[in-house]
Amino acid sequence: MSNDVPLGEWLIGQPVVLLALAGLLAAGLGWKLEASGSKLGDRLRSAGYLAIGLATMLIVVDAARKAERSDAALELVGRSQAEVVGGETVIPLGADGHFRAVAQVNGQDLSVMIDTGATYTSIEEATARKLNIAADTSRPPTELGTANGTISARFGLADELRLGAINARKVTVIIIPDTNRPVAVIGMDLLARLEGWRVENDKLILSPPRK
Repeated sequence: MSNDVPLGEWLIGQPVVLLALAGLLAAGLGWKLEASGSKLGDRLRSAGYLAIGLATMLIVVDAARKAERSDAALELVGRSQAEVVGGETVIPLGADGHFRAVAQVNGQDLSVMIDTGATYTSIEEATARKLNIAADTSRPPTELGTANGTISARFGLADELRLGAINARKVTVIIIPDTNRPVAVIGMDLLARLEGWRVENDKLILSPPRK
């Protein structure tokens, strides 16, 4: 609630909060009347509990709806397509401030984020299983620093990665533990295999390797 908006005006715009408050008042008044021997008290108390329960249900439904819209928005962000212009791959800047597109990894579509600040190309364990990318047991795990602390990751190998005009084979990937919001990242290890890359007019332009 803003400090500039009176409490009464704010409550008018919050019907669920008003319903919950009304339920609390009705339940409290019902308890008092019931204690004094009034039959009305039991009915009033039941009505108050019903109002509180309904308000709680509405809050849960609204939260679920917002979460669904948020997930849908993230999915739309990740589904932007890379465009091939003059032999180069062009990826527009997304609404979230990242360069995202759909790549084909081992023949399957995968939403990826191209991060020029990331050292490695990485995928999560569940995604690796889906793409039939197994951890290389001959290589020891590596420790990676993340926003949530240090994690242990394994190396794997993707047979093929296609992104617009780019077709890379035998791509080394880092397999990281699963999170609630899986993110596949194309890092500098793959970008270094290209002829070059640049950002122009909020577009990431990738030049494929020379043949």
